[in-house]
Amino acid sequence: AEGIFKCFFPSKPAGVATTSPPEEDIDTSQKNLPLPKRQAPSHTIPVLDETEISELAKRFADAIPENKLSVAALQGYLLKNKVRPRECVDEVAQIIEERETWEKLKKEKAEGTRGTISV
Repeated sequence: AEGIFKCFFPSKPAGVATTSPPEEDIDTSQKNLPLPKRQAPSHTIPVLDETEISELAKRFADAIPENKLSVAALQGYLLKNKVRPRECVDEVAQIIEERETWEKLKKEKAEGTRGTISV
């Protein structure tokens, strides 16, 4: 889970500035002009430093119970949260609890239907 997390979120070496200028440095005469639809960014992936990504990846992996989620499930969750690396880590435990509750209800429902007799 830790390695998958690091693959999904880009990092920069600690102490290196990002290449894109902060929004306040953008030429204000161009700031309010709409971009063509094909070039308009729908979202921005934050680029965090290696130290923070490593810390977040470790916390993410620690929150994942052993053998509870498939690699595909982890990847799906990370894709849904591609622009929210910090929130992704903060919310993963809640998502796992919800998934376990859903699986428990599904199992109980399946066991309940096996015991019924249809006439």
